[in-house]
Amino acid sequence: MTRSATNPPSKPVQTPGFAVVRVGEDLLLAAAQRLVSQGLKDRVSAAKRLIASAPEHGIDLSCIWASIAASDVGKRSAAVRQTCLAVPGSGRTAMIFISEPVPSVDGAGAPVGVLEAARDERIALLNAVSSHFAQSSGDQVRVLQALPEPGDGWAEIAFRGAGFVCVGDLEYRRRALSPAEHKPVSRKIEWPAGVRIEPISALPGIDRDPVLLRVLEASYVDTQDCPELCGMRTTTDILASHYATGVFDPSLWFIVFVRDDSGAEVPAGCMLLSRVLEQRALELVYVGLSKPARGKGIGAKLMELALQKAAEPRIDAITCAVDCRNQPALRMYERFGFGALGRRRAFVRSVSGVSAT
Repeated sequence: MTRSATNPPSKPVQTPGFAVVRVGEDLLLAAAQRLVSQGLKDRVSAAKRLIASAPEHGIDLSCIWASIAASDVGKRSAAVRQTCLAVPGSGRTAMIFISEPVPSVDGAGAPVGVLEAARDERIALLNAVSSHFAQSSGDQVRVLQALPEPGDGWAEIAFRGAGFVCVGDLEYRRRALSPAEHKPVSRKIEWPAGVRIEPISALPGIDRDPVLLRVLEASYVDTQDCPELCGMRTTTDILASHYATGVFDPSLWFIVFVRDDSGAEVPAGCMLLSRVLEQRALELVYVGLSKPARGKGIGAKLMELALQKAAEPRIDAITCAVDCRNQPALRMYERFGFGALGRRRAFVRSVSGVSAT
């Protein structure tokens, strides 16, 4: 739905020079125009498309906040200056989008006072969103996330000003599959001694989540993938986010078992793949190993397995995202032909101001 009857616009928050309001129907089109690219010639049509397509993408447009002139509070129409959209998702998170500069108003070269006012309004909106979810019943959202482009300094200033923490630059990578790779593969992968791989579909249903939670937690020890995130979310919430990525298929989620010194098999890692139907791709949602299992060549073998699983007619590529500081992972992706597509800077904030529990 585009509006939520249970979440009416809240009371405006007055500040010197402007007010923060939760957007109602009267301001929806104006707010949507600030959320689309400001470089478009016809932002009205783009905003109408955003509003029309929101239900299809699971976006509740009642979760938009806007700044307006203090003198416009209570009026049926008002000029929307800045906007912030929150899109709640799985794992008690919400993705945050803020309005970009208008080239002719607060873009590069604008007077310092105008730039500072735009910054302050964006920060006020981000704080209003955080306050809303902190006070909401049901513990719906505990962590706010944002992925601006690395060159968007205006966005970084706003997120840092509102208490968001940068947890790293993410590089998005893609490995296209050639026609030859779509042919059935009969070659068996030779795993290192003492290593066994099983899809979670082979495990009893009652055992799947406990094993997954165990290997995820073990893989976070001394991780080089956004280590700043450790402790901000529970592993249960992280697993819920993984389940919600793409189309979940238990035959594409794998547990790595390693034989320890006593001869017992212990879960020591995982590789989670999900289908992204609209992109005809497999997404490498997560791959991680416990510290004792690293450096044994298991990661490279998992990449071989991923390529084998992608060798079906409806899959054209494998995609992933990796922390730019994770040099071992980057080297492995380079080795297997994953090309860089682009980067985003990841920011997070706990809505309570402390680590999520």
